[in-house]
Amino acid sequence: MLDGVKGMKHYYWGTQKGLLEPISLNYVCFGALWFEENHHRTIVGYAFGQNQIESLRHFGSPSTCEHCMDRRIIYEIYKNIREKQQLQDWSAHQRFPWLTAFKEPWKDVAVGWYVMRSRNTFPLHLSVIRKQKFRLWLEHAAVCENEAEMLACIEKANVAHHVDLKLLET
Repeated sequence: MLDGVKGMKHYYWGTQKGLLEPISLNYVCFGALWFEENHHRTIVGYAFGQNQIESLRHFGSPSTCEHCMDRRIIYEIYKNIREKQQLQDWSAHQRFPWLTAFKEPWKDVAVGWYVMRSRNTFPLHLSVIRKQKFRLWLEHAAVCENEAEMLACIEKANVAHHVDLKLLET
């Protein structure tokens, strides 16, 4: 996978169906555009779903872009992106608006640490929340595709904050 002309980058384009889109929690088509240089892959862009993929496809013209059929490479790119997203989610630490602690469902909840999930079926969004007397914090967030990922996130929060978090049923 070397550039044919010195100094000219050769781009690759690939798609794969059935990968998790972390915002909607739907399994959709994933697409990526990248180039390789000195045995290093640089991702130019990625997209989930047909509409976004079509927009991304316009960046790679047929004369400079080769279609990659290797599902392993596309899945490696997807996993790399998801791992970076998971690191960002773990570092979420955001304060909710000030009045949130005084509104339902939080106004009558004791000070402490809570784990909430967006739904009862996988995949789901998981939130680790710390309630203080006058403040509410999103400490960590995660996208969990299965129970093992959910339990691992809860345990990681337990260890990091020296707490014993339990799942708050929604």
